[in-house]
Amino acid sequence: MNDTLRVAVVGHTNTGKTSLLRTLARDAGFGEVSDAAGTTRHVEGLRLMADGRSAVELYDTPGMEDAIALLERIDELAPPAERVEGPERIARFLDTPEAGGRFEQEAKVLRQLLASDAGLYVVDARDPVLHKHKDELELLAACARPLLPVLNFVASPDARSDDWRAALARLGLHAVVNFDTVAPALDGERRLFETLATLMHAHRPALDRLIAAREREADERREAALRE
Repeated sequence: MNDTLRVAVVGHTNTGKTSLLRTLARDAGFGEVSDAAGTTRHVEGLRLMADGRSAVELYDTPGMEDAIALLERIDELAPPAERVEGPERIARFLDTPEAGGRFEQEAKVLRQLLASDAGLYVVDARDPVLHKHKDELELLAACARPLLPVLNFVASPDARSDDWRAALARLGLHAVVNFDTVAPALDGERRLFETLATLMHAHRPALDRLIAAREREADERREAALRE
């Protein structure tokens, strides 16, 4: 049985999605990182291994750039009064030429989330909470996949972590983790995987394997450092 958990890493442009994957994968060469918005233009995946087996597949996706306009367009294609369920509303949009044109980047994000078991919504905690973020979350929620917000850059004095947690709670997202890709906490990775496991109970064995493997690796690094 393949218990690998497939996770799409999603969010607005320039929030640190690729940096998060680099940190989790221990791979500084993964993807492309830049201060310019929209650096990631295609979906790119990697695997996190535990005991020689794949535990988690992570997919880096382009940043969402125009959620407000896309949500308006989807409402035109499937008006709320029709009571069309979320994934079907998204599917109607993905069948349109605009999914390969004006909204191509958003379409890549939504397709990958639909093909995944869950999503990590990466937030730059220094940003104010704006209407565009709420529209992004509405679009992502329509894919009907568990979504775990990840607050990045929380070590910055400009971080608005409390504002973000309050806003996410109002949207029904109460499970939120801090993971600063610049200065990650020693237990940050474990907290992220453990919180994800609470949302994805069927995949807990794979996540538990990954947590245990990462802790063994950390112990081995400490022992090697002491020997040196």
